[in-house]
Amino acid sequence: MRLFDEHSILRFALLFACFLFAAFIPDIVHLSDKPMGFIPYFSAIVFLAYVALFYKFPILGNRKKIRNDVVIPEKLEQVPARDYQKDLSEKDELFQMLVDVSSEGFWTFDVPTGKVYWSNRVAKFLNIASSSIVDSFDTLKNSVLESDWSSFKEKFSRSLEDNAPFSVRLRLLNVPKDGNSEISISGRPQCNEEGRPIRVIGSLTSAQEQAESSRQFYAYRDALTGVYNRKFFLEKLKVDVDMAAQRPDYTFAVVLLDIDSFGAINESYSMNFGDNVLKIVSDRIRSTCRNNDCVARIGPDVFAVVLHDIQGKSSDDELMPMVKRLHNKVKSPIQLDGRELYISVSMAVVVNKDVDCVEDLLSNATAVLRDLKKGGNHGGIQFFAGGIREKAMKLYKLEYEIRRAIQAQEFVLVYQPIIDIEQGNRVSGFEALVRWNNSEHGVVSPAEFIPLAEETGLIVPMGAQILRMACEQTKKWVDMGFSDIRVAVNFSAKQFTLDNMVDDVKRVLTETHLNPKNLKLEITEYTAMCEVEKAIDIMRTLSNMGLQISIDDFGTGYSSLSYLKRYPVHTLKMDKSFIDHIADDEEDATFARMVIGIASTLNLDLIAEGVETEEQLQFLKREGCRYIQGYYFSKPLAPDKALAYMQEHYAVETSKVSS
Repeated sequence: MRLFDEHSILRFALLFACFLFAAFIPDIVHLSDKPMGFIPYFSAIVFLAYVALFYKFPILGNRKKIRNDVVIPEKLEQVPARDYQKDLSEKDELFQMLVDVSSEGFWTFDVPTGKVYWSNRVAKFLNIASSSIVDSFDTLKNSVLESDWSSFKEKFSRSLEDNAPFSVRLRLLNVPKDGNSEISISGRPQCNEEGRPIRVIGSLTSAQEQAESSRQFYAYRDALTGVYNRKFFLEKLKVDVDMAAQRPDYTFAVVLLDIDSFGAINESYSMNFGDNVLKIVSDRIRSTCRNNDCVARIGPDVFAVVLHDIQGKSSDDELMPMVKRLHNKVKSPIQLDGRELYISVSMAVVVNKDVDCVEDLLSNATAVLRDLKKGGNHGGIQFFAGGIREKAMKLYKLEYEIRRAIQAQEFVLVYQPIIDIEQGNRVSGFEALVRWNNSEHGVVSPAEFIPLAEETGLIVPMGAQILRMACEQTKKWVDMGFSDIRVAVNFSAKQFTLDNMVDDVKRVLTETHLNPKNLKLEITEYTAMCEVEKAIDIMRTLSNMGLQISIDDFGTGYSSLSYLKRYPVHTLKMDKSFIDHIADDEEDATFARMVIGIASTLNLDLIAEGVETEEQLQFLKREGCRYIQGYYFSKPLAPDKALAYMQEHYAVETSKVSS
């Protein structure tokens, strides 16, 4: 019901005005000279009265009265039954449609069951296949960095405890094509009547950054891992060097971390898998270091850290625990794509004592790291000490000289005879061994240059040169009448697993006109165990060509008999370390018997290396070892002396054989 009617008030006002105007009519008539002068005045009063009494004002808005002629029954005689299950299904379907057409990803967590529902858009934001989505938080855990996952769990748990909303940014392992490496996930708990959370409802969106800030970010950041790049690292290191020059008490350290055998990870899994390993490692380094420390990626698998302002009476008081904590964190097992991966990380540490420039700091750290890896102490920690830099410079010089020696063909071969003691000590073949005839230093031991050649990859061109020289020399001996002589050439792991390795061997045999039966390739157990299936295919191809395959240093590696049965191998070589004490050490004697038994069971030839005494020879002869190599018969010989030895021991008299 309306409190007042504005139309009625207006009519009353007009009538009141008419009354006032009418009250002045006698005065107007009295004062007027002409009686007709008041007629307009009187007409106005009549007009106002007419409007007030008879005019119908227009209706503004909907002022229609509610109908009262419709009868609403108090209760329907028949009320149709509602299908609540259908209603619920329709609501779920409507909710699903609303979620799927939304530009955001939605998720819900059911507290009693622990199950998580993800909308279809989540797969796009996480850059994963829709089939990878499961009804748990594993979908999120497998898509973000470890530390971010820990942050999410912490905030999610606090949200459930406090019944409060939360929001957190997470960095992705698999960056989408649009380049958005971060997502933002938020949620709000829903509680029951008792105030207990029954579910959490949330959303997931990509965390977009402004274009200018992105350009600034990537100018000093590594695009893959998000840590600083080499450019920023060098600038930051210069700041610390300058600060140390102004403040004698200021101490800082440079740490280099190198992932050992990272190339094997890429080869065994995939490049994408290796990239994710780098992301996890960088994240572990960053989360372990202090906030003011600088973490950078300065090489494909090398990270660098500047540990600022080290405190304590001695730099080791704070530095050593920091370094050990960092090393333990980085090398802990990695859970990735349903696999558990164990990695090894080598660390070099240099403190800024007696160093006044960036170049010396990096050179010292690099020298320490190289010395650490070259020494076989992979996965260790080593601090800079006097002499390492000089040693590194010597290695750099040696590497340069090896490259020059390959070009100048300064490498020569010597040949150590392999003796068949069942055929009257007849020479059955030779092992070709490389020597470096350096123009400045004379003959250089293989122990000095072979490990460096392996490390730098120079073993590949060097090995190709050695193979050709050995084939050319063997061909000369075959043409002299030593038709069944066989020369063994050592192949490194890097040589043996080359994709064009078989073609290279074929080409050398063709160009030197050497029969494959006169060539034997020797590889170590380690080489055989690297990429087993590929190694077996290569061995089988070479064996079908007529070459023989020999496993060198047998017993020092990790091959199993099950694999050995699959290898198309012809010869095993028992390492010298097991020969040295077979005459006076029962354990070594037992091992030697075992190796001889394995070779006999598998119908393989066995060569005992490093035989130097009569006692060793007699033991091996009693146990049934047929082929002997070592100083007892001959040291490695130059080609002309090897020919003379072969001429003496190649054709054996019948009397010697029978004896």
